[in-house]
Amino acid sequence: MPLKKKSFLIAILFSLTLTSAQEANKIELTSIDFTGNSAYSSSMLKDVISSRETPSWFWQFLNSISSSIGKEPVYFDSLQLRDDLIELKNFYNSNGFFEANFSSSFKIDTAKNEAEVVFVINERDPSSFTKIKLMGLQDIPADLKERIDKDFAALETKRFSQVLLKSNNDAVIENLNNSGYMLAGWDRSIIEKDTTKNLANVEVYFKPHIRYKISELQIEKKGEGSDYVETELLKDLVGIKIDEYYNAEKIRQSQVRLYRTGLFSYVQVIPITEDTSGHFVPLKVLGNIGKMNELAPELLMNNQQNTFNLGMGGTFTRKNFLGRARKLVVTSSFGVQDLFKINFPRLIKAFSLRDTSLSGFFDSKLKIEQPYVFNKPIFGILEGYFTLRKDATSNKRNYGGKLSFEFELPAYTFINFLSSYYNVEIADEIFFLTDRELTRSQTLSILGLDLRSIKTANPLFPANGYNLAIILEEANSIPYFISKLSNKTYTTPLYYKTQFTFAKYVATNRKESAVLGLKLKTGYLRAYRGSELDVPTTKKFFVGGSNSVRGWRARELSPKVEVPVLNEATNKVETVLLEGGSFLLEASAEYRYKLTESIGVTAFVDLGNSWSNVKKTRISEIAVASGFGFRYYTMIAPFRIDFGFKSYDPYSDKRILKRKFFDLMEFHFGIGEAF
Repeated sequence: MPLKKKSFLIAILFSLTLTSAQEANKIELTSIDFTGNSAYSSSMLKDVISSRETPSWFWQFLNSISSSIGKEPVYFDSLQLRDDLIELKNFYNSNGFFEANFSSSFKIDTAKNEAEVVFVINERDPSSFTKIKLMGLQDIPADLKERIDKDFAALETKRFSQVLLKSNNDAVIENLNNSGYMLAGWDRSIIEKDTTKNLANVEVYFKPHIRYKISELQIEKKGEGSDYVETELLKDLVGIKIDEYYNAEKIRQSQVRLYRTGLFSYVQVIPITEDTSGHFVPLKVLGNIGKMNELAPELLMNNQQNTFNLGMGGTFTRKNFLGRARKLVVTSSFGVQDLFKINFPRLIKAFSLRDTSLSGFFDSKLKIEQPYVFNKPIFGILEGYFTLRKDATSNKRNYGGKLSFEFELPAYTFINFLSSYYNVEIADEIFFLTDRELTRSQTLSILGLDLRSIKTANPLFPANGYNLAIILEEANSIPYFISKLSNKTYTTPLYYKTQFTFAKYVATNRKESAVLGLKLKTGYLRAYRGSELDVPTTKKFFVGGSNSVRGWRARELSPKVEVPVLNEATNKVETVLLEGGSFLLEASAEYRYKLTESIGVTAFVDLGNSWSNVKKTRISEIAVASGFGFRYYTMIAPFRIDFGFKSYDPYSDKRILKRKFFDLMEFHFGIGEAF
C-alpha cells in the first residue's frame, strides 16, 4: 500500500479512536485561545467559530435544575476544528485579509478530562477597495445616478469589507425604491483580488427594472368602526397622489400616519404588483377599524424626573372626533414618586400634603390630536393640563395649554424628528416654612424646538449607531413685548434653555448581545433679563435617579441657594431655600450583556452634577457612581433593576471605605434602558 494512503488511514483511525475516547470520557472544552490576531479581539473570533468553551460550574449547576436557566457542558470534538478553520478563513476573507492563513492545535488533560484549543493566525496585510464600478444603472435619472456614485466613491481606499459593501448595496436599492423603481434589486458582485498590491476591484450589478408611478389608491376597510370613517379621509391621510413616482419611504410614513390616528387595530399600505400596467402600479390600504370610543384604566409605572413612579389612572379616547381623524384623549392619574423611599406607616397614620416623607403627583390632561394639519403631513397636538408635584419641601402646581407640531422627516436625513411647540403655563410654588407656607406664582410663555437624530435599528436594545437630542426653549419674550406696547411693568424673567443629549452604542461581539453604551448630556439655562433665581424650580436642572447618576436619589444632586422671596400675603420679604441648577453636566458608560433573549446584566459608571451658574462649575464637585444591574427584556420595553454606589461623593468628607454600606448604595427600578 502506498505511503500516502497508509498515512491517511492512520489519521482517520486516530480521529475515530480519539472521538470514541472523548465520548467515553466526556472531555470538556475548557479553553479556546487565539494567537497572532491583532485586527480582531479573541472574544469576537470566538463568536465566529462553532466550537464553544464549556460553561462554568455555576451555569451547569443551574442547568441541572432547569435547562431554561442554565447551560449544558460542552465537549471537545477534534473533527470540529476543521470547520472552525474554514469559518475563520471565510471571516477574514470577507474583511479583506485575502492572504491570511490559519492552523490549530489542542492539548488534552486526561486526568481532568479537559481540553484546550489554540488557533494560530497569520493575518498579513489587508486589502482596500480601489475601483468600484456600478453596472446596470445607465438608464436611471442623472441626478439619482450622481447621488449613488457619490456614496460609493466614499468607499474607495477603505479596507475591503463585505459587510460595508452590502450596506452600500442596500442603500442603492433603498434609493431606487424611493425613486419609482419598485422592483429594483441586486444581481451580483464580482470581486477581483490583487494580492500583490493588496487591492480589491469591485463590480456591482443592479437591476432597476421599470420605474413605476401610482395609478390609483384603493381603500379596503373592515371592522365595527369602518362605517364612521370616510374613504376620502383615508386617501387624504395617505397623502400619496395619482401619477407621482412610487416611493417606499413615503408609503412607510403613510402607514405610520394612519396608525397614529388610533383608528386602526391593523393597517397596511401595499403596492398591488400583480395589477401593474405598463409603468403604473395601484396602491391598496388594508385596515381594520375598531370602536370609536374607548375607556381604559391604567397602572402607571414610569421614570419621569429620574424616579420610579407608581400610580393609577384612566384614559378616555374618542376617535375621529369632529371628523378629519381627530382624536380626543382625556387622562387623569395620581401616584407616588420614588416609591422605595416613602414612609408608608407614617403616611397611612396621618396623611398630609405637608408630610416631608411623601413625594407624589396628580395630573389631568385633555388633548386633541390631528394627523394632517394645513393639508400637510404635520401631526398637531392641542392640550390643556393641570399637574401637582409634591416633594419634601414644597408643592408645585402647573397648569396651562400647549400647541405642538411634529413634522414628518425621512429616516435617512440627519435630523429625522422635528417638533415645535408653544406653551403657556402658570407655575405656582408653595414652600413649606417652619410655621407657615409661602407662595410664588409666575405665568410663563415658552417657545420650544425639539430636534432628534435617531440612528439605531433596535430602540429596545440599541447595539449600533447613536441617538442625538437637542431641545431649545425661549421663555417670556412674547408677553414682554406686549407689555412694552401697553406701557405695563413686566417682572417675570426672560430666559432661554438648551439641552443636548448624545448616546453612542457599539456592539462588542458579532451576535450584538454585548454592547458598550456611552452618554453625554449637558444643559444650560440663562436669564437675559432678570435672574435665574426667579425661574420656576420645575424648569431647572437636577441630577440623580434611575436615568441619571445612579448612586444618588432622584433630583438629589442640585445646588441649594437661599434667596429672598416676597410673601404676597404679608407683603414681607422672606428667605427660602431654592433647588435646581442652571447648568447640567452628565456622562455615563454602560456595558450591557444579554445572557438570553430575555435576561441581561449590566455594569455602569455615571458622573455628573448641576450648578447654579456655569461659572461655578468645579471638577471637584462632579459626583461619580458605579454599579451593576439586571434586565428583563419584553416586547414592550426592558424592565431593569440597578444598584448604584457612590464612588466619589463631593459633599462628604468621609472616605468611601469608612462610610456605611447602605449610605453608599441606591436601589433603582426602571423601565427602558437608562439611555
